[in-house]
Amino acid sequence: MRSPGEVLRSVKNGNIDSIYFFLGDDYYLQNLLIREISKMIFNKIDENKTFLSSDDMKSEEIIDRITQSDLFSTKKFLILRNPGTLRNKARSDFISYCKNPILSNYLIIIEDDFSDRKSITKELKKINNTVSVQTPFPNEIRKWTKFMLSEKNISYKDNVLDTIIEVAGDSLFHIENEIEKISLNINDGEEITKESIDQLSGWKMQYKRWQFFQILGKRDLDKSLVLGLSLLNQGNTMISLMYPLTAFFQELFYIKNNSGTFANKNSYIPLPPSVIKELPQIANRFNKEEIEYALAILGKIDQRLKTTSLSDEALFTHFLFSVLQANG
Repeated sequence: MRSPGEVLRSVKNGNIDSIYFFLGDDYYLQNLLIREISKMIFNKIDENKTFLSSDDMKSEEIIDRITQSDLFSTKKFLILRNPGTLRNKARSDFISYCKNPILSNYLIIIEDDFSDRKSITKELKKINNTVSVQTPFPNEIRKWTKFMLSEKNISYKDNVLDTIIEVAGDSLFHIENEIEKISLNINDGEEITKESIDQLSGWKMQYKRWQFFQILGKRDLDKSLVLGLSLLNQGNTMISLMYPLTAFFQELFYIKNNSGTFANKNSYIPLPPSVIKELPQIANRFNKEEIEYALAILGKIDQRLKTTSLSDEALFTHFLFSVLQANG
């Protein structure tokens, strides 16, 4: 099994495989490798990246999307989560494809459960490029924390690493959120200290909804995660955010259907005024299919809130990853 660091170095050197099998649930590692692989595949051309999920698609449709060869696009990048949901003929067709993939297509398969024992996982381990994306051991967490700080060009004192890991070291995903939060609250060139992190740690910063929706409208996944999860830790719930989130994408949908114009309605819109004013500009950053997809995901989350015990953080994170990564 390959380490994420090994794969990252290989990709940055221009070595990209047709298929990767990610095993583990650290969203930071998953997202980092997907982003870097996508950069190398498409370089300066438009991305053709698609996320596939059995929550939204039938098994047969997933296989069709994977095995299709597009005459008008030289490269296609597909990401499939939870392959264990594939059944019967779709599963056997999928395994056959993995043994003999289309060279112009690139596929990442993600199984969040590192210890998964399903038969399809065992088969994928045998025939594919398996990469561990579970949260690493403590000595590796320190290296990744240094990497994240350098990626953000943040200067820091040595004791800062231990403080960040103590505050958020249960996963690289949470460390990334902590570092993103720090970067939002320091000046360019400012060196962070243990004292400054102590002031910012534990989601103590009080962010407002208007800040979250403005960042969401800019399609900034990292900052949307920081601000949104902060809202949840300030007493908001996924249920309380469903209404404004649905209204946000419904308004974008209305704008798309009216050729980009926004009609000021007398009816109440449950969004901050500063966000309502920017809706036409925000609509330009999403296509109609992405907006419809976001509304569909919100509908499914509404059902899950009534029928499952998934945490608000898990549902919210799933929503942001699904929507903001839908087409790159």
